[in-house]
Amino acid sequence: MNRVDRLTAILLLLQTKRRTAGEMAQHFEVSRRTIQRDIDALCEMGLPIMSGLGVSGGYSLPADYSLPPLALTLHEALLLRLAVSSVSKLSETPFKQERESLLAKVQTLLPRRERESLDQFAQTLSLDVPTQPYPTPFLDLLLKNAREEQWIAVNYRSEKGISQQTLLPKRLRTEVGLWYCDAYSLERKAMRVYRVDRFLDVKAAPLPPQLEQPESTITHVHPSFPEICIHLTSRGVLRLEHQPHLASRLQQTGKGEGWLKLHLRPDEYDWLVRILLSLGTDATVHAPEALRLRVQQAALEIASHYTEM
Repeated sequence: MNRVDRLTAILLLLQTKRRTAGEMAQHFEVSRRTIQRDIDALCEMGLPIMSGLGVSGGYSLPADYSLPPLALTLHEALLLRLAVSSVSKLSETPFKQERESLLAKVQTLLPRRERESLDQFAQTLSLDVPTQPYPTPFLDLLLKNAREEQWIAVNYRSEKGISQQTLLPKRLRTEVGLWYCDAYSLERKAMRVYRVDRFLDVKAAPLPPQLEQPESTITHVHPSFPEICIHLTSRGVLRLEHQPHLASRLQQTGKGEGWLKLHLRPDEYDWLVRILLSLGTDATVHAPEALRLRVQQAALEIASHYTEM
């Protein structure tokens, strides 16, 4: 980072809260002396930086001070445009009007001479977001309830059928083009993950009298669950590298083979069994025994299905 960019970044840091020279030196990976010279330079420019002494000392800006709008660099504008464009590829997105206005503002925040360069740069770089055809009519409502910590009563369609649940949404996120909601389920007394396109109905629910705040934050992966150990051939490793939920948990060996190790909630085994069946003999379950038997049973059911034809 050059000095001009660091001076701007220092101002942005001080606008949020008081910072010591040591904190800023660590943040920018420079010496305290360099930070002090930068502060002196900003003061010489007429910026109202205040300094304090003692344990609680440091540098800060007046509470009523705000920075004028800052022009974006070409790379900053490119990153912002990529992020917004990637979100736009999802079948459903919150804040649609704001998304369009943000793209327009990116153009105005960039110096005029660099706007053409941005268009050329953007054509050479893209982020792949899978397009999924599933509608998510309750996306905005779930986001609102998560922000306001509002309990909801839902009808949810899963592979086991339709269920009625009382949920406290915590977070919404997207993976491989699908929206997911992390929520605490009152009926299951645990955190669960729900696909947003599978909500059939969502409405406000009163605060449960027996539970003012969820006590458990355990999701589908947690050290309290049995450890899963699966050996993979080199081909099995390559195939699992494309699984967004499992790729980060692969442990490769020197021969190209590897292990998949994680602590998965037992009622999520059906999902993992389907993946293991697709790997065939490129995956071998070593533990737990319950998972190994589930894979064996599923394989026998498939073999029996085709034997009876």
